[in-house]
Amino acid sequence: MWKPASRENVESDKHVLKSVASQMWKGVTIKKFGGEKGLGVVATRQFSRGDIICDYHGEVITAKKGNKKIEAVTDNAAYMFFFTFREKHLCIDAQTHPCKCHPELETVGRLINHSSKRPNLKPLQCLLHVDGKDTVVILFKALTEIKVDDELKFDYGVKRKSFRGEGLDLQWLDE
Repeated sequence: MWKPASRENVESDKHVLKSVASQMWKGVTIKKFGGEKGLGVVATRQFSRGDIICDYHGEVITAKKGNKKIEAVTDNAAYMFFFTFREKHLCIDAQTHPCKCHPELETVGRLINHSSKRPNLKPLQCLLHVDGKDTVVILFKALTEIKVDDELKFDYGVKRKSFRGEGLDLQWLDE
């Protein structure tokens, strides 16, 4: 019986390591939705539950440094992913785009939209050996079967009340 790959298997998977290093993820593309929604990511092939779709790519910094950077953001698009890994509070900063390591590419993970009601992806924290060094990486794993043209979404883990009242008008957080 099939089971999704374990974290240990993902951390040593040659295809995942190559895709993280190259930022060339097969089966996903950026789509312009227009209006307030803007950009998002859709599947160009079918994925099974448990498949690794892509990563959230950027510089890994401390959460403290991430919070200082986010204070300077003037719009809603912060492109910062805060998380805890092995008791360390970290942040992946995807604000600087294109990134220093892939200046010719638009990385897709940073453009995945939010859904608290119908997410089809789940972030998975891993330690990967990429380009000769150990790097903490957030991979997106399929929660469900994903069909061609399905929009990829994950739950950002925030609600409108998360912003001390400042986000009460952010209707998209309830989607």
